[in-house]
Amino acid sequence: MPTTTKSAKHAVARHATVTRSTTHPFEVRRSRIQGRGVFATRRIRTGQRLIQYIGQPISHEEADRRYDDKNGRHHTFLFVLDEDTVLDARRGGNDARFINHSCEPNCQTVIEDGEIWIEAIKPIAPETELVYDYRFDWDDAYEPDDVRYYACRCGSAKCRGTILRVPVYLRPTIRQWLAGNDVKRPRKPMKKGAVKKVTKKRAVKKAAKKTLAKKTAGTRRRA
Repeated sequence: MPTTTKSAKHAVARHATVTRSTTHPFEVRRSRIQGRGVFATRRIRTGQRLIQYIGQPISHEEADRRYDDKNGRHHTFLFVLDEDTVLDARRGGNDARFINHSCEPNCQTVIEDGEIWIEAIKPIAPETELVYDYRFDWDDAYEPDDVRYYACRCGSAKCRGTILRVPVYLRPTIRQWLAGNDVKRPRKPMKKGAVKKVTKKRAVKKAAKKTLAKKTAGTRRRA
């Protein structure tokens, strides 16, 4: 997903029932990634819009209330639509809720006119599982246990080990955390723009000191 609350977990279920669709080029069946997944039943072309992600519109506060992390690990079907609204596909959802995460996706989500759509980003052959990158937003408050909580099991050669969208500077650290080594988190680097701003500020301050020194040179100090 492009955006999500911490309470949003793997969008899966534990059933093995196969659901066939007469209008969509896919079916729902057991997935090797986790729970149920969605598989192509015929060839899908790049850019093909497959299905709308629907569910009950609720607030972020209600989403946190329904799926409280303090009650242990759980499966939800939450998808953030905007800063005010979350869709809970457990209520009123469709087959889109069963599309699993992968770090090497063949689909993507598109939010358009207040609607969420799943579309293919590459040709997809029959029997291939449809997947997109959930990209859960990173929270600077996350600790090693939080990262391991969101461990990824997509099985892709490009798997980054977590469903979280990890900042570049933290990737080596996250690999250590996922391996069980709780190494110290490195200091967050300053943004390039901020570095330039600070450097410029220091330069201006330094120049001002030189100017002041020239102006006061040779003058008498007050007693």
